[in-house]
Amino acid sequence: MGVSRIAFLTVGCGLALAACGPDIPAAGDYATVSGQVTDAASGAGVAGATVTVNVILSATTDASGAFRIVSVPTGSWEYAVVAPQGYISPAPVDNPPPLTPGEARTVTIALTHR
Repeated sequence: MGVSRIAFLTVGCGLALAACGPDIPAAGDYATVSGQVTDAASGAGVAGATVTVNVILSATTDASGAFRIVSVPTGSWEYAVVAPQGYISPAPVDNPPPLTPGEARTVTIALTHR
């Protein structure tokens, strides 16, 4: 098979596959979600919690309970937390106010002890 034929097939397959996937927002249509996971009783940061946005983007909290997730598509979104040992994971939040392009949304998530 010639090089030009292989290149044509590669480009053609790539275009066909791109048309099958979900819509990807334009480059400027992203937001950042950050915040802190805290202990509901003391207000202290909780290390080791995993915050997940839109089922696929996630971050683990640092020693102070802080997290940051970049390149979150704008519009409707949801988030969930998997709590570290000793805490109860809260129910997912599936209808917070929509994210806008370039927004830096800050959330605080309080966890309770088991």
